[in-house]
Amino acid sequence: MELELKLVRSKKNPILSPTKRGWENKLVFNPGVLQLGNKTHLLYRAHGEDGIARLGYARLRNIEEVEERLPYPVFSPGEWFEPDGVEDARLVAIEDRIFMLYASKDKDMARVCESHISISDFIDTMWTWSRHRLVLPIMVGIHNRNATYFPRRLEGRLAILHRPITMAQNIWLSFSYDRIHWYDHKEVLKSRPGCWDDAKVGVAGPPIELEEGWLLIYHGVEAKTWTYRLGCALLDRNHPEVMLERCEGPILEPVEDYELSGSVPNAVFSCGAVVVENKLVLYYGAADKVIGVAVGDLPGKVV
Repeated sequence: MELELKLVRSKKNPILSPTKRGWENKLVFNPGVLQLGNKTHLLYRAHGEDGIARLGYARLRNIEEVEERLPYPVFSPGEWFEPDGVEDARLVAIEDRIFMLYASKDKDMARVCESHISISDFIDTMWTWSRHRLVLPIMVGIHNRNATYFPRRLEGRLAILHRPITMAQNIWLSFSYDRIHWYDHKEVLKSRPGCWDDAKVGVAGPPIELEEGWLLIYHGVEAKTWTYRLGCALLDRNHPEVMLERCEGPILEPVEDYELSGSVPNAVFSCGAVVVENKLVLYYGAADKVIGVAVGDLPGKVV
């Protein structure tokens, strides 16, 4: 059975764009997202005059209406491994804390990094982030990015999806008890020769737990046109290294002007989605310049 998910774009797209502020006046895209109560919180990637990537904050009501947008970055590079920026946050709430994975940038090198904050401080916009730290084994010359934690422990273990950039750019799964020592590395989703996702694939946001399995949204790139599209797969709830289903065609692809023209043309790229009234609400970067949102029916029942 083919996994199907149909998304409809908001008529208000793009819902976030660059401003006149120096740190975000060039590009605003790829937001991580959390639903806390009846509010949606975005941590979006922003580039300004100096070209350095920082994270900005916006709070939404009714999925697409901006209720608050802070005029300053809420997370900026501060360690030796991120002189050129912090990119593409992915957020999960586990117990009383929010864990953020992001890609640090040092020239052309990308690494998976983590910081965390209490849920109460996050809601109160008190940015008491923990010290930035590297996650996963560091292999010389090997980039790694597009990482997210699962939103709960699996048999006591934390699980992470990530995309090491080797000869094949595929999605991997790793486990840890302490977020320091990682093991049981397994490849879970590969690019498909001759398909719309034949060049590389990477996880979008944290998997969403359905009764049928973990719904995983991912991006795929077509080698011929270098177009970024979004697809989905269903992973086993107890053994997420087992893929149960995968979409044949993309669930979202660039067709609108704001998705076709920008810093990276022909691109839709997501770092997170939320569930509102059993609807999937997916936020995405369009052409690496602005932010859009699309909504669709979930292919199953949320746990």
